[in-house]
Amino acid sequence: MCKSMPTKELEKLGGLFDTVTGRSKSFQEKCSKTKLLAVKDYALASSECIKLAKQTLDVNGPGFNSSSLDKARTAIESGQLDSSVVNALERVRSSYVESVLKPAVRSFLQSEEKTITDLEALYLNALKIEGLLEVVQFLTKVQPKKV
Repeated sequence: MCKSMPTKELEKLGGLFDTVTGRSKSFQEKCSKTKLLAVKDYALASSECIKLAKQTLDVNGPGFNSSSLDKARTAIESGQLDSSVVNALERVRSSYVESVLKPAVRSFLQSEEKTITDLEALYLNALKIEGLLEVVQFLTKVQPKKV
């Protein structure tokens, strides 16, 4: 049987998601514009995606697996938006969600005095990684075939 989450916890999460969604809007718009640009000018979109990736992966801090980050940065530096970049970003996302975000959310839900600001920053990082991953996946699908 599945336990349902208490209303108080749902309200806390709802407030968190609303706040972070608003704060990530600018980044998500850049991601959307990059995907739209890919249909018109793939080379420019690729360049924009690499800039977004460098910004997103320019993080150091607790919870980021440095090995995964280094591999993702190296893949991005190659300039080739292909499956190696997708795989590297998926590893960064997975390790971040499992080792940082999930424990932080659990702690936030169990503690009254836990500050929401820290969790917002963690969740914002996760949204940026996810947004970047979506852009790279899209670009790999619309990439012009080499002749």
